[in-house]
Amino acid sequence: MHSLQGSVALITGGTTGIGLATAQAFIARGAKVVVAARNREQGEAAVSMLRTQGEAAYHPCDVTDPLSVAALVAFTLDRFGKLDCAVNSAACDVQAMDTHEMAFDEACRSTSTDVLGVFNCMKYQIEAMLRQGGGTIVNVSSINGLSGAPTAAMYSAGKHAVIGLTRSTAKEYISRGIRINAVCPGATETPRRTRRTAHLDATALLAHQEQLAQAIPIGRLAQAEEIANAILWLSSPESSYVVGHSLVVDGGLQA
Repeated sequence: MHSLQGSVALITGGTTGIGLATAQAFIARGAKVVVAARNREQGEAAVSMLRTQGEAAYHPCDVTDPLSVAALVAFTLDRFGKLDCAVNSAACDVQAMDTHEMAFDEACRSTSTDVLGVFNCMKYQIEAMLRQGGGTIVNVSSINGLSGAPTAAMYSAGKHAVIGLTRSTAKEYISRGIRINAVCPGATETPRRTRRTAHLDATALLAHQEQLAQAIPIGRLAQAEEIANAILWLSSPESSYVVGHSLVVDGGLQA
């Protein structure tokens, strides 16, 4: 893969899981990275680790707040002078439950992060990229954005919406030099998955993991680094003719 030496990447939700693995992948290719999330303690810990490998900065951001996102993009431009690659991986933690049991406020919280949060990020990222003549954006959706997900209806709806945003804006801005795609991970080993199964005891957790792995043709869950590699490819010159695509990275589950 081409070096990304001198490129600047902004990663929301970049302090843990897939986002952090993506930040590491960009730095390994020579990029300068800004990671953003609400948790300052996690952000500072992530940047401390990233700076052992290259140039990195953290900025707090609540993607549901347009002013917070605008400040994040402004910080990136002030700090590194440009924005070449953006990765939108911030997502809402929602407990699995039957749809009729979900409170309206919880549904709104999910939509605010997973849909409007991506819109907010793209809005300000695109504005910056238009001024400089181009860039790439990768939105993190899910295989649940391609099919239904029982007990996760709002999560699935939000990830479907991310694909819709990706496809529409990809057509809208490619002629102006901005290439937009999405990645759709399958089950991945991340802190969020750990939180979602925290209620299970050791025996139940092992059974759950074995059942899940058996359902995936490759026979295991993904590692965050494997999703990060797909994101890096979509952000690189190697994928220069890939526009508006939702790249499935799921070990064959959707095959």
